[in-house]
This record gives sequence, structure tokens and C-alpha cells, in this order.
Amino acid sequence: MNEENISIQSNQKFTSGNLGLFVRLPLTKHNMSMASLLCRMQMNESELFPDPGLQQVELQQRYSFQFEAVVQLFGKEMVISYLANFVEPQEILDPDYNYRQIAETFAGLATRPLITPSSVQLAQRQLEEEYQELMAEPSNAALSAFFNNWYADQPDYAASFIGTIEDITKATSQEVRRFADAIKTQASCVFGHVYDARQVKRLLQKKLQEEGWPGLALDFGSRDLLISAPDLRIEKTDEQGKQQAQLFLGYAYKGQPSLQDLATGTVLRQYLTGDQSSRLFSKVREENGAAYAVESNWYADNALFLVNAGLDPDKLDLARQIIGKEMQMVADGRIDPGLLKQSRQALANRHLLNQDHASWLLAKDLRYKLHADYEDFDMMAAVSRVTSGRLADFAQKLYLNESYVLK
Repeated sequence: MNEENISIQSNQKFTSGNLGLFVRLPLTKHNMSMASLLCRMQMNESELFPDPGLQQVELQQRYSFQFEAVVQLFGKEMVISYLANFVEPQEILDPDYNYRQIAETFAGLATRPLITPSSVQLAQRQLEEEYQELMAEPSNAALSAFFNNWYADQPDYAASFIGTIEDITKATSQEVRRFADAIKTQASCVFGHVYDARQVKRLLQKKLQEEGWPGLALDFGSRDLLISAPDLRIEKTDEQGKQQAQLFLGYAYKGQPSLQDLATGTVLRQYLTGDQSSRLFSKVREENGAAYAVESNWYADNALFLVNAGLDPDKLDLARQIIGKEMQMVADGRIDPGLLKQSRQALANRHLLNQDHASWLLAKDLRYKLHADYEDFDMMAAVSRVTSGRLADFAQKLYLNESYVLK
């Protein structure tokens, strides 16, 4: 076991603690599907609590111990995250509630799934129902179609939700068992923020050694997460008679984004769609006559800046023109200095607020451990360095690569 892969920090300002076990593996549709299925099964039941109803009751009785198993995507890699949040023992006058019980509960839930035909079938039914609900939402259906177009030649990377429902529904308990055994050998790490860090680290090391998790001896960080943007330059429209249209404009980033680009893209996102005063939000509302949903996201690990909007079908062309015009204005250096300053400040304020949330600290731990080049990176310092010129330089490296409409 590599001790650097278990990092528990002392945090005495919170009344609750948290722990996370993270497992990195290559992003493929099969891995995504199996991980989604396994995580749902672990949320339902475990060898510790071998009944779908029992697990939640038992955890609730342990002072609302919260456990979550989720899948996250980071470019070419995916991470299975086992997360726990719990009341700190010193907050409870109960001698039976202590760090030993917490460590044993967390390790048991994360490393000892109950895999039977009935547990697989229950999770399959749940995921199939949720998938149908997800895809019934036009924005989700459009996002899925957008990524299927973007990664048409690399379909493994198009797994944007739970993988493929076909792989999930046909999986057997034997296949899930093989997958669960295999992830133990994949690069893994543990983070936590608790009152008594030394005691919790010692207890977790002991418990995870007993359970057997060889992946904790491997280097977790990666320098090969980036999925370079394919050169598409395509326009696609799916007409399904929707009352509201979904417009997705994907801008590819030329080359490999630097750490400064990570911050600059985040500022651009805030500048364009961060709040009601942002450029695209105000312009689309002003010129379309209504406050339509307008969002943007900077997927640095995918070299993709994505702008999307939900609006009346007859407003599509106007919205596309507005978005294109605003993107070109940024690239030309025609940037509102007051709004840029406001955008940087909004990100700084959000950063300060997030530092008071243990879950955000855990997510930050994961990002910095996974991205091997983040070690000395100060995101807020990089944000403060984003000038109009730097924002324009960044926008000049973006080009419209996919225009997708669902209406």
C-alpha cells in the first residue's frame, strides 16, 4: 500500500466528517455501464447489510451516516467514487459511535458489495426506469445525441450518463462479480476530512489491508487525460415535434489546454452565462424577449467549450446568431471590462464559499490527485490573471465544431 494514496486531513471547523475511496479506470462504454450497475447495487445493499431496505435503516440509525457510490468522467478516464459523510463522534454522547465503527462501515460498504442475481436484477430495473426518465427530458436527450455525434469515431468516449442501457440490462451476476474483483487492482486513493486525522488514517489503512485492495499501491495521477477534439465542423438537426428546441453549439479547442487555459475557460463560462448579468443570458433574453435557459461549460479534459440553450423553435436562428456574435466579439477583444472583473470576482467569491463545504474539499482533492500536473496549480491565482487579452487569445483558439438541434 502506497501511504501517499491515503491522505486524511484534520479539519476541526466542521461538525461532520467525510471520506472518499476513488478508483480510476479507462473510460469505455462497458466500464461505464458496469460501474453504474455496481454503484447502484452498492447503494441498495451490501454484505454488511444484505437487504435493500435494511441498509438505509441501519445507516440512518448511525446518526444519519450517508453513503454514496457514483461514477465521474475525466477525459479518457473514469473514476468510481465511494463517498461517506457522517457526524463527528465528539458531537455525539454515545460510546458505541466512534471512528472504528465509521471506518469499518465505510470500508465494508465500499469494498464488499452483495452480488446475487436478485441484487443485480433490482439495480437493473432501477437504472432502466431512471434512464427512461432521463431521456424523456429534452435537454438530456440532446446532450446525449450531441456527444454521440462528437465522438462518432470514438464511441467509448460518448458515454455521458450511465453507459449503455443494453449492457446494463443484459449483465449477469457473474459479470458484475468479475468487474468488482477487477477494480480492486486499478489505481486507487483515499481522501478524508475529519477531526482526528491520525486515528482515522490508521484505522482505514488496517481495514483496507484486511479487505485486500492492491490498487492502493499504484500511482493514481495521470498525465494522459485529454481527449483531443475531433475535427468535425458539422450541423445536425433532429425533428421530433418538441414544444421547446434544444440548441447545442460545441466549440473545439485547438491543441492542448494549459493550466492557465483551464482558468481562462472557466472565466469565459462565467462571463457568458454565469448569472443574469452575463453576456449570453442578457442578450438572449433581451433579443428573444424571454429568459430562456442558456448555459455553457468548459470541458478542459475534452478540449470542448459547450454552449446550449432551450428556446422556442422559431427563435433558433436568432439565438444561434447571438451566440456566434458574442463568441466572435470575445475573440476580437471586444470585451466588457466591468463584466470581466465581475466574473473574476464571482468565481473568487464562490471559491471562498466552497471552502466551507467538506464535499467540495473532497472533490478538489480528487481533481488535484488525478491531474498529475495540478500539484502546484493555484486556480484562483490563475483566474485573477485572466485579462481581456488573455480571454481573447483563448477564444481565438476555439472554433465551432458541432451545431446540434433537437426540436
